Formats: sequence, structure tokens, C-alpha cells
Amino acid sequence: MANIFPPIDNANVSEKNPQTQIYGHRLFKDQTLYEYLLEFLLLFSAKKGGSNYIETDEGFSFFIPTNGENLYYYPSPKVGLKRFVFFNHSDQEKRFEVDKEALVAHRDHIRRLFEISNNSYNNEFVLNVLQDLFYGFNAITGKRSWFAQSLIPLSPEMIFCEAIGNKNDRTKLYDELKGLNDFTNVKVDKKFNFDQHAFMARGGEVYYLHVAQGLQLMDTSVTESLVSGLKNMITSVPQLSELAIFIQKNWEDVVDTSEEPNDEITNFHHVRKKVEFIPSAYDKRASYTVKELNNLIHCELDSFEKIELTGTLIALQIIRMMSMRATEVLNKGDSQEWLIDLTKNPKGAIRKFAVESYEQLEDNIYRAVHQADIEEYLNKNVKMNEVKALEAAAKDTNLLVRKIAKSTGFLIPSTGANMRFSLNENLVKVLVLSLVEPGERILFSTFLSKCYEHFKIIIGLKEAAIHSANTNKELKHLEDFDENEKVFLQLLKDCGFLRNLSDATSIVENPFKG
Repeated sequence: MANIFPPIDNANVSEKNPQTQIYGHRLFKDQTLYEYLLEFLLLFSAKKGGSNYIETDEGFSFFIPTNGENLYYYPSPKVGLKRFVFFNHSDQEKRFEVDKEALVAHRDHIRRLFEISNNSYNNEFVLNVLQDLFYGFNAITGKRSWFAQSLIPLSPEMIFCEAIGNKNDRTKLYDELKGLNDFTNVKVDKKFNFDQHAFMARGGEVYYLHVAQGLQLMDTSVTESLVSGLKNMITSVPQLSELAIFIQKNWEDVVDTSEEPNDEITNFHHVRKKVEFIPSAYDKRASYTVKELNNLIHCELDSFEKIELTGTLIALQIIRMMSMRATEVLNKGDSQEWLIDLTKNPKGAIRKFAVESYEQLEDNIYRAVHQADIEEYLNKNVKMNEVKALEAAAKDTNLLVRKIAKSTGFLIPSTGANMRFSLNENLVKVLVLSLVEPGERILFSTFLSKCYEHFKIIIGLKEAAIHSANTNKELKHLEDFDENEKVFLQLLKDCGFLRNLSDATSIVENPFKG
């Protein structure tokens, strides 16, 4: 089994499932696009260290232990704020009575703190405005329970960790507190599962480790630049931070925090979460990942747009990580190239090449878990049925990539046959802002080369010829890639990233100077 990052003395990698062994602990099919970003930012901003909360840093860092121990981080659940924002907007059937009563107590407490000079408004109106203000920044709602919903990370206080409420536990707690007529008991918030990984399913942790891995290979100035850029991005609206702190603190002020902490929770304000590992081989991609992320977050963009683009970039990078790892495990090196179809010709040569390219990518990512060492593991592990293990591996490998790619528009069509990689305006923006430094300009030909160097993206004739030579596969009608280039040129122009210096020379520009 390949080495891991960070080196953990008790990792027991051989006991993990096939997908985890190959791609890291872990990438999971049920995690949405936004949740990769949110979990990454949660870990980045939280205090980190070993298993002892007292020995932690101050957060906003890329700390990695060097003593062979696991990395732990200590996010604040902020259940009071989450309940305040999402409870009244959630499905009736998913609202537990104990939380309904807790919200009433919370609002009653805050209501008494207001002094309103305008008689046209009452305190209840102000509370509703505050609730709707935060709910307007919702990132993930859907049909989920209120405690599994999330906000756009415009402030650190708006980034929530995983919290799962069990119906039986919440019902029993309601019966217990009803007799006391006191729903401000600390158990109201402690009786959640903070260890389960259902929606915050470790994908953001995998990405955090990968970025930290890249930073260890680079100058400390890059770390400082990346930390400051990320911190600025999620502290861009200080007024929201102040309001969020006000709401959460005034819930904690009325909750009894005198109980002793249990194994899962360090104290009322923080929970402890353990980070696992990724393959050390991801370091071949890590420097590119850091450079791309650093370029994007230092662009002068609206905070909403920057956060959205960062989420899309993370999705592309995770697909790249997995495709690189798969071909490496299959002893093919980093040979998985992505042929992009931008033409409108369903019978053209590029359409056929692009469909075959994506089929090969899914096949590689799935077959990587079938290697000899994995099969040996399956035969020895009596607790896991082989068929079920491989079915699960499919859901968290090739089907995972398919889901991520479709969610960004990178894989089309959204339903049906002939799946292939393509580019929309949002993806073009991500590529330009991550591959071209803010305020810089490069030749169009150089930009195509960067797309290939970083992501193995093939759009034009030159890169197609490289693909043909690398795969010993003749690509007929290579002249069709000229049409692909022309479409891409127009797409760049429509997005405002292209300057034509002459009929033969085009410049790609990142205008969002940092």
C-alpha cells in the first residue's frame, strides 16, 4: 500500500475499504458541491492540534502534526444560531418539539434586549427580519432537517459543522425537560451526534490535507498568502459576524454550561473531530492545486462570486486528483487526459473522442480499486462481502466523479448518453482566474498549454497531437480541433478574457487584479 500523508503511526490503512485505500479517507457520494468547500473552510478556520484541546493553534491555518499523531480540529457547533435561522423554514415533520421550545426561549431572551425607537416596528418584527436576513444566505436546504442545512460562508460564524439529531433521542429529551419546564438545558444542544459524517462527509478534510501537502513543498510566503486570502474571503462581511455572534452568544448566556464534558464534546462551545489521511502520491498534483487556489482567492471579486468559483475549482481539482491517482495505480502514470468538446456537431470527430475520453476516465477510476492488493484485502476481510464492497466503491469513485462533474456543468448532458467534458462560462472563468495570476496576461497558446499542464485538458490541435503521441492512438480529423479552438476563443471573448493583438495573436487576461 502506498504511503500516506500525513504519516500517522496508527492509521491501519490496510483495514480501510478499497476506495479509501486508493483515494484517501474519504470522498463520499452524498456530499454536495458546496459541502466540499464548507468542510474545507470549517477545518481551515477552526482551532487545530492534537487530541488535547488546550494545545491548539488559533485557527485560520494549515497546521499538520509531525509527531505521528492524528490531526484534530475543534469547530463550534453553533446550534443555537442554526436553529434560529433554519428551524421555522424547515419541514414541519422534521421539527422536534424540544427544539421548538428551545427556539421560543431563545427568541424571548433576545427580544428583551431590543430597544426600538420607531413605534411602527415591534421586537417580534425585528427578530423575523434577522432570521430572514441570514436565511437569505442559505447554501444548502432542500428537504433536509434544519440541523443539516448550511449558509454561504461569508463569515466564520456562518460555517457549521455536522450535527445529526435522532428522533428518539430528541423526543425523550423533550419529555424529560417538559417535566422541568426548562428548555434552556445544555442537553438541548449536546444531544446531537457531532461525529457522524453524513453530509460533511470528509471530502473537505481530504482537500484540506491535499492543500497542506502542497504548502509543505513551497516557500512559507505562499502559505502566508493563501491563509490571508482565504481569511479575507470568509471575513468579508463583518456586520454578519457581529449579528451571528450576538444571536449565538445570547443563546449560550441562557444555557447552563456547568455539566462535565463527555468523550464527544470538549465543552459546550467546541466539538472534537479527527482528520484521517490521503495518499502521499497526491503531492504530484499538490503544488498546482495551491497555485490555482491562491490565484483565484486573490482576484478582486464580489465575495459571493469568489466563494462560488472557489467551490467549482475545488470540484475540478478533486476530479483531477482522483483521475491522476487512478492511472498511477494502474501503472499508467498521470496519463488521463480530458478531451473537451465545444463543437455543436454531434457526428464530429471531437464528439467521439470526448465521449471515449470520459468513458476511459470513469473506467480507470473504478478499476483502480480492483488491484491485487485490494483483492487480497477483500479475501482476508471476513466482515465485508466482496460484491457489496465493490458496489460501494463504484458509488464513491466513478459515480462520485460523475456527480461532481455534472453539478458544475463540466460533464454534459445532465441526463442521457454520450457523456463528455465541456465548458460553460462559469468554468471558463474558473480556469482563467486560477491559471492566470490576477492582472496578468498570457498568450492564448500559453493558456492552452497551462490547461493541459495543470488539468490535462485538451482543446486545441497542439495538445491533441500530444495526446495522440502519448496514447499511440491515431486521432483522425485532427483539423476539427481548429474548430474547437475557435469556439473556445469566442467563449473567452464573450467572458471578457480575450484580447486580439492581431489576426494571429490573442492574449488571455485575468482583469481582476489583486
